[in-house]
Amino acid sequence: MDSYFEKGIVLKGTLWIKGQVHFGASITGDIHSSDHLIVSNTGSVKGTIYSYDVSNSGIIEGNVFSQNKTILAQGGRLAGDITTYQLIIDEGSDFGGRCKMIDAPVDQKGTDSEVNDEKRSNKNSLLKQKGKRVPAANIISTVKSRIPQLTLFSGLPKISTVFLIGFLMIGAFLFINLGHLEINKTKKKIDVGYAFLDDGSYEEAERIFKDILKINKDFPRVYAGLGQVFFQRKLYQEAITQFKHSVDLMPSNGEYKLSLAKTYQSLGQLKAAEKYFQLTIDQEPAMANALYQYGLFMEEKGDIENALIHYRKALKIDKNLYKAHESLGKILETTGDLDGAIAEYSLALKSDKKNYSLHLTLGSMLLNSNDPSKANFYFKRALSLIPRDFKAHVKVAGMLMGKGMIDESLTLYETASSIDPQNSKVYSEMGKAYLEKQDMGAALKFFKKSVKLQPENAENQYQFGKLLLQAKEFNNARQALEKALSLRDNHPPTYYELGLALLEESNAKDAEVVFRKAVAGDSKNIFYSLALAESQIINKKYNAALDRLLKLSITNPKHTQLQFSLCNVYSKKKFYTYAIKHCELANNLNVNQDVNIMNRLAWLYAKKRLNLDRGIHLMQIVNKAEPNNAKYIDTMSELLYAKGNIVEAVKTIREAISLDPKNSYYKQQIWKFKNIPHNQN
Repeated sequence: MDSYFEKGIVLKGTLWIKGQVHFGASITGDIHSSDHLIVSNTGSVKGTIYSYDVSNSGIIEGNVFSQNKTILAQGGRLAGDITTYQLIIDEGSDFGGRCKMIDAPVDQKGTDSEVNDEKRSNKNSLLKQKGKRVPAANIISTVKSRIPQLTLFSGLPKISTVFLIGFLMIGAFLFINLGHLEINKTKKKIDVGYAFLDDGSYEEAERIFKDILKINKDFPRVYAGLGQVFFQRKLYQEAITQFKHSVDLMPSNGEYKLSLAKTYQSLGQLKAAEKYFQLTIDQEPAMANALYQYGLFMEEKGDIENALIHYRKALKIDKNLYKAHESLGKILETTGDLDGAIAEYSLALKSDKKNYSLHLTLGSMLLNSNDPSKANFYFKRALSLIPRDFKAHVKVAGMLMGKGMIDESLTLYETASSIDPQNSKVYSEMGKAYLEKQDMGAALKFFKKSVKLQPENAENQYQFGKLLLQAKEFNNARQALEKALSLRDNHPPTYYELGLALLEESNAKDAEVVFRKAVAGDSKNIFYSLALAESQIINKKYNAALDRLLKLSITNPKHTQLQFSLCNVYSKKKFYTYAIKHCELANNLNVNQDVNIMNRLAWLYAKKRLNLDRGIHLMQIVNKAEPNNAKYIDTMSELLYAKGNIVEAVKTIREAISLDPKNSYYKQQIWKFKNIPHNQN
């Protein structure tokens, strides 16, 4: 079981403890540990340490007796002597004492119940040497005493002895240098493994790291690399095993503990993750990346305040840590501090100028802050970094169009279409942009391209059909709208537009059926109900149409089109007085000067022989707006006939005949004007 003594704890006396010890406290007295004593950068020991393994990143003022391994880590200070089997000294550690090397321990780790007689005697010998300084000569003599006596030398002549010793020294030199060469070769292999890891070639990296471990298991960097391979492949348990090996071999390395923390976090084991985050930060409080990663961990847990604190701590150490600026910016953006977020994103870009994603994020924020000019600057920078990225161009174009920057968005859509000319979405978006510009011809062109590439898109078929209807291509419009309904049969606007197309094709019967479906889908839409009433009037279902319109007029008494529809249905029923009443109301509401309303009202005046001069005045306005419309010219001739001006009436109806020579009704009008007195009609 691991034991933890946190920063701020002060102890006096002798400490006996089992298991691995993480010591960040302060003690005046001796420590006896049966396993691994780890003195962190906040730890302070004034006394003698007896342990199986010792790692020091803090301050020790006293002697260290370690049965197996002693590690003096970077930043640690030891003022005292060391007795140990294996000594590792990191660059940057401070050691002011002497060292005595002893035999390897019999087993890996001793426990009180398992210590054999030989180990007890070793420990007793250690205790007897407590407090004594051991000169270097004694160490050398100790090493000599370990080497078996070469009795062969005693029988050789001196000159032969000299040559033999020389050969032995050369052999030893070669052996040492070959060992160094082998280590260097292994290190190069490790670098190759990491190169594959950085390149994403995880299988190759795994193979190299495992090959190294078959020969040498003493390189912590190999275990760490293998851990990263498993981490990237989401094999988190295997990654933990490897990272733990790396930590055991080099406890002073904070990066290995940080890797363990992140792996536990990915597994969802948050307590274990937090433990290793804390160990890393306690050991290396100036590691900016550890503080940043801990901030991410806190943010994942929902502790936003703590996340902010650690992001800011990381940036205080390394102001160029762009990831921390970006993460801090995202939190500030979420909390509504847009100015603060923009500032952080801007700082992040100073350290990572080629990060197109950051440019896009900053551009989006500036756009939302109503600064389109600056936003467009960052958008252009982003897209210059990824000039062939189709999705990025479409995304930015969409944002610009959403803010009414139609021309800028169209430019980007055109670029996107050149990158992927077979993508239907970009053409439909261009069609929408041209709709915003009221350029129906261009909109129709791009929706046509879109449906050709993707005919199964219901929305695009609907927009295409609607535009064809406006272009008076009624047959094509009907086909497109029917196709849209076959793909999406619950869309009231499509039924409405199809009904209008059917009316234009003089198919009022089918139009009425379709309009009913539009009304069933959206009963509150007055235009659908008016269209249904119009089709019923054409189908001579006057009472049904009138009933529907009167109900609508209760809640919509000042709706222009509704009053005009009532005028029409009363006209069909020959209730001209009621028709005039509703047409006059419609005309008074007619702010857009709808010529159809004025024409109907003038015709009713002629029919009832009322307000003829006003009727003529209305038709002068109509004919000025549409001078070559035979229908409106006919109404003017009716008004002149009603006034008794037969010559002008005949002359006027002849204009209508010249415009529509096949219309037999206009020819009948000439006969009526000439043969039936105006006051008898």
